[in-house]
Amino acid sequence: MKKILLNTILFLMVIIVFAACKKNYITGGTPQDVNRYKNMTTYDVLAANPLYDTLVQIIDAAGIKDKINEQGTTFFAPSDYSIFNYLSARTVFVQNNINLDSTFGLDSLKYYLQNNINGTKDSMLMYLIHQPLSYSVLTNTGTLYPTELAGDTVIVSYEYTKNGSLGYNSLVSSEPQVVYFTQLWYHYNLSDDNKAGDVPEDIGVHTLIKTSGIETQNGIMNALENSHTLFFYGTKQ
Repeated sequence: MKKILLNTILFLMVIIVFAACKKNYITGGTPQDVNRYKNMTTYDVLAANPLYDTLVQIIDAAGIKDKINEQGTTFFAPSDYSIFNYLSARTVFVQNNINLDSTFGLDSLKYYLQNNINGTKDSMLMYLIHQPLSYSVLTNTGTLYPTELAGDTVIVSYEYTKNGSLGYNSLVSSEPQVVYFTQLWYHYNLSDDNKAGDVPEDIGVHTLIKTSGIETQNGIMNALENSHTLFFYGTKQ
Protein backbone atom coordinates (compact mmCIF):
# COMPACT_ATOMS: atom_id res chain seq x y z
CA MET A 1 0.00 0.00 0.00
CA LYS A 2 2.84 2.37 0.89
CA LYS A 3 4.52 1.58 -2.42
CA ILE A 4 1.34 2.41 -4.36
CA LEU A 5 0.94 5.66 -2.42
CA LEU A 6 4.57 6.63 -3.08
CA ASN A 7 4.23 5.95 -6.82
CA THR A 8 1.06 8.03 -6.92
CA ILE A 9 2.80 10.95 -5.19
CA LEU A 10 5.76 10.75 -7.60
CA PHE A 11 3.41 10.70 -10.59
CA LEU A 12 1.57 13.79 -9.31
CA MET A 13 4.88 15.58 -8.74
CA VAL A 14 5.88 14.95 -12.34
CA ILE A 15 2.58 16.40 -13.58
CA ILE A 16 2.91 19.46 -11.32
CA VAL A 17 6.48 20.16 -12.40
CA PHE A 18 5.55 19.75 -16.06
CA ALA A 19 2.60 22.12 -15.71
CA ALA A 20 4.75 24.68 -13.91
CA CYS A 21 7.37 24.64 -16.65
CA LYS A 22 4.89 24.80 -19.50
CA LYS A 23 3.93 28.42 -18.80
CA ASN A 24 7.27 29.88 -19.83
CA TYR A 25 8.62 26.98 -21.86
CA ILE A 26 10.46 27.68 -25.08
CA THR A 27 9.98 24.48 -27.04
CA GLY A 28 13.20 22.70 -27.77
CA GLY A 29 15.08 24.67 -25.14
CA THR A 30 14.84 25.22 -21.41
CA PRO A 31 12.23 26.91 -19.19
CA GLN A 32 12.64 30.65 -19.71
CA ASP A 33 10.61 33.84 -19.60
CA VAL A 34 9.39 34.28 -23.19
CA ASN A 35 8.77 38.00 -22.60
CA ARG A 36 12.36 38.65 -21.58
CA TYR A 37 13.48 40.09 -24.91
CA LYS A 38 10.37 41.93 -26.07
CA ASN A 39 12.02 45.32 -25.69
CA MET A 40 15.16 44.33 -27.60
CA THR A 41 15.67 43.98 -31.34
CA THR A 42 16.68 40.59 -32.71
CA TYR A 43 20.18 41.93 -33.37
CA ASP A 44 20.50 43.21 -29.79
CA VAL A 45 19.37 39.83 -28.42
CA LEU A 46 22.18 38.19 -30.38
CA ALA A 47 24.71 40.82 -29.30
CA ALA A 48 23.81 40.24 -25.63
CA ASN A 49 24.52 36.50 -25.81
CA PRO A 50 28.19 35.30 -25.94
CA LEU A 51 27.06 32.25 -27.94
CA TYR A 52 26.43 34.57 -30.89
CA ASP A 53 29.32 37.05 -30.69
CA THR A 54 30.93 35.65 -33.86
CA LEU A 55 27.56 35.60 -35.62
CA VAL A 56 27.18 39.30 -34.84
CA GLN A 57 30.53 39.96 -36.53
CA ILE A 58 29.33 38.06 -39.58
CA ILE A 59 26.04 39.98 -39.67
CA ASP A 60 28.00 43.24 -39.51
CA ALA A 61 30.38 42.10 -42.27
CA ALA A 62 27.43 41.14 -44.47
CA GLY A 63 25.69 44.44 -43.72
CA ILE A 64 22.34 42.82 -42.93
CA LYS A 65 21.69 44.19 -39.42
CA ASP A 66 18.79 46.34 -40.64
CA LYS A 67 17.26 43.40 -42.52
CA ILE A 68 17.30 41.23 -39.40
CA ASN A 69 15.73 44.07 -37.42
CA GLU A 70 12.91 44.69 -39.91
CA GLN A 71 9.48 44.51 -38.36
CA GLY A 72 7.62 41.22 -38.70
CA THR A 73 10.58 38.93 -39.39
CA THR A 74 11.69 35.54 -38.09
CA PHE A 75 15.42 34.87 -37.81
CA PHE A 76 16.91 31.40 -37.42
CA ALA A 77 20.20 32.03 -35.65
CA PRO A 78 23.24 29.80 -36.24
CA SER A 79 25.46 29.75 -33.15
CA ASP A 80 29.21 30.32 -33.03
CA TYR A 81 29.55 26.53 -33.04
CA SER A 82 27.85 26.45 -36.44
CA ILE A 83 30.32 29.00 -37.73
CA PHE A 84 33.24 26.98 -36.35
CA ASN A 85 31.84 23.89 -38.12
CA TYR A 86 31.79 25.85 -41.36
CA LEU A 87 35.32 27.23 -40.99
CA SER A 88 36.64 23.76 -40.19
CA ALA A 89 34.95 22.25 -43.25
CA ARG A 90 36.20 25.04 -45.52
CA THR A 91 39.73 24.60 -44.17
CA VAL A 92 39.64 20.89 -45.03
CA PHE A 93 38.47 21.74 -48.54
CA VAL A 94 41.20 24.36 -49.04
CA GLN A 95 43.92 22.06 -47.75
CA ASN A 96 42.76 19.17 -49.93
CA ASN A 97 42.27 21.19 -53.09
CA ILE A 98 44.45 24.31 -52.99
CA ASN A 99 47.24 24.43 -50.42
CA LEU A 100 48.01 21.97 -47.64
CA ASP A 101 49.25 24.77 -45.41
CA SER A 102 46.26 27.09 -45.92
CA THR A 103 43.38 27.70 -43.54
CA PHE A 104 39.97 29.30 -43.95
CA GLY A 105 39.47 31.38 -40.81
CA LEU A 106 37.03 34.02 -39.63
CA ASP A 107 38.94 36.78 -41.39
CA SER A 108 38.59 34.85 -44.65
CA LEU A 109 34.84 34.49 -44.15
CA LYS A 110 34.42 38.17 -43.31
CA TYR A 111 36.38 39.10 -46.43
CA TYR A 112 34.10 36.88 -48.53
CA LEU A 113 31.03 38.50 -46.95
CA GLN A 114 32.22 42.09 -47.34
CA ASN A 115 33.08 41.52 -50.99
CA ASN A 116 30.13 39.20 -51.65
CA ILE A 117 32.43 36.57 -53.18
CA ASN A 118 30.33 33.75 -54.67
CA GLY A 119 27.22 35.40 -53.23
CA THR A 120 28.36 34.78 -49.65
CA LYS A 121 26.83 38.02 -48.32
CA ASP A 122 23.40 37.12 -49.66
CA SER A 123 23.68 33.58 -48.28
CA MET A 124 23.09 34.88 -44.74
CA LEU A 125 19.55 35.75 -45.84
CA MET A 126 18.65 32.03 -46.02
CA TYR A 127 18.06 32.27 -42.26
CA LEU A 128 15.56 35.12 -42.50
CA ILE A 129 11.83 34.86 -43.25
CA HIS A 130 9.76 38.02 -43.61
CA GLN A 131 6.89 36.70 -41.50
CA PRO A 132 6.54 36.46 -37.71
CA LEU A 133 6.27 32.68 -37.28
CA SER A 134 4.67 32.23 -33.88
CA TYR A 135 3.64 28.77 -32.70
CA SER A 136 0.02 29.47 -33.66
CA VAL A 137 0.79 29.50 -37.40
CA LEU A 138 3.11 26.45 -37.44
CA THR A 139 1.95 22.90 -38.19
CA ASN A 140 3.18 19.38 -37.55
CA THR A 141 3.42 18.66 -41.29
CA GLY A 142 5.27 21.90 -41.99
CA THR A 143 4.74 24.86 -44.29
CA LEU A 144 6.83 26.12 -47.19
CA TYR A 145 8.22 29.65 -46.80
CA PRO A 146 10.41 31.77 -49.07
CA THR A 147 13.45 33.18 -47.30
CA GLU A 148 14.99 36.57 -47.99
CA LEU A 149 17.60 34.80 -50.15
CA ALA A 150 16.32 35.05 -53.72
CA GLY A 151 14.91 31.74 -54.97
CA ASP A 152 15.38 29.97 -51.62
CA THR A 153 12.61 27.98 -49.93
CA VAL A 154 12.50 26.32 -46.51
CA ILE A 155 10.02 24.33 -44.45
CA VAL A 156 9.25 25.35 -40.90
CA SER A 157 7.41 22.74 -38.85
CA TYR A 158 6.19 22.31 -35.28
CA GLU A 159 6.47 18.57 -34.85
CA TYR A 160 5.23 16.16 -32.21
CA THR A 161 7.99 14.06 -30.74
CA LYS A 162 8.43 10.95 -28.62
CA ASN A 163 12.11 11.65 -28.13
CA GLY A 164 12.90 11.65 -24.41
CA SER A 165 15.77 14.10 -24.87
CA LEU A 166 13.32 16.59 -26.40
CA GLY A 167 10.90 16.57 -23.49
CA TYR A 168 8.77 13.48 -24.08
CA ASN A 169 7.68 11.47 -21.05
CA SER A 170 5.33 8.49 -21.18
CA LEU A 171 3.68 9.66 -17.95
CA VAL A 172 2.30 12.75 -19.69
CA SER A 173 -0.67 12.29 -22.01
CA SER A 174 0.19 15.02 -24.54
CA GLU A 175 3.26 14.78 -26.75
CA PRO A 176 5.59 17.80 -26.73
CA GLN A 177 6.29 19.69 -29.94
CA VAL A 178 9.57 21.01 -31.28
CA VAL A 179 10.32 23.38 -34.15
CA TYR A 180 12.39 22.29 -37.14
CA PHE A 181 13.93 24.34 -39.94
CA THR A 182 14.34 22.37 -43.18
CA GLN A 183 16.53 23.89 -45.87
CA LEU A 184 15.43 22.69 -49.31
CA TRP A 185 17.88 22.30 -52.15
CA TYR A 186 15.19 21.03 -54.53
CA HIS A 187 11.39 21.13 -54.83
CA TYR A 188 9.44 19.08 -52.29
CA ASN A 189 5.70 18.40 -52.10
CA LEU A 190 4.30 18.61 -48.57
CA SER A 191 1.27 16.59 -47.43
CA ASP A 192 0.01 14.73 -44.37
CA ASP A 193 1.83 11.66 -45.68
CA ASN A 194 4.86 13.62 -46.85
CA LYS A 195 5.94 15.72 -43.88
CA ALA A 196 8.95 17.93 -43.24
CA GLY A 197 10.55 15.13 -41.25
CA ASP A 198 10.37 12.86 -44.30
CA VAL A 199 12.52 15.07 -46.54
CA PRO A 200 15.26 12.88 -48.10
CA GLU A 201 18.87 13.93 -47.51
CA ASP A 202 19.38 14.57 -51.21
CA ILE A 203 16.47 17.04 -51.18
CA GLY A 204 17.07 19.06 -48.01
CA VAL A 205 18.40 19.28 -44.46
CA HIS A 206 16.08 18.79 -41.47
CA THR A 207 17.52 20.83 -38.58
CA LEU A 208 16.30 21.02 -34.99
CA ILE A 209 15.62 24.37 -33.36
CA LYS A 210 17.11 24.03 -29.89
CA THR A 211 15.38 27.16 -28.56
CA SER A 212 12.33 28.58 -30.30
CA GLY A 213 9.68 31.25 -30.09
CA ILE A 214 11.85 34.02 -28.61
CA GLU A 215 9.77 37.17 -29.07
CA THR A 216 11.81 40.28 -29.83
CA GLN A 217 10.86 43.88 -30.44
CA ASN A 218 10.60 43.31 -34.18
CA GLY A 219 9.71 39.63 -34.56
CA ILE A 220 10.72 36.09 -33.63
CA MET A 221 14.14 34.53 -33.08
CA ASN A 222 14.87 30.81 -33.13
CA ALA A 223 18.22 29.19 -32.27
CA LEU A 224 19.48 26.40 -34.53
CA GLU A 225 21.13 23.41 -32.88
CA ASN A 226 24.90 23.71 -32.41
CA SER A 227 25.66 20.77 -34.73
CA HIS A 228 24.38 22.82 -37.68
CA THR A 229 26.98 24.02 -40.19
CA LEU A 230 26.68 27.61 -41.41
CA PHE A 231 25.07 27.88 -44.87
CA PHE A 232 24.37 24.12 -44.66
CA TYR A 233 27.81 23.82 -46.19
CA GLY A 234 28.62 20.39 -47.58
CA THR A 235 25.06 19.07 -47.49
CA LYS A 236 23.90 19.83 -51.03
CA GLN A 237 24.10 16.69 -53.16
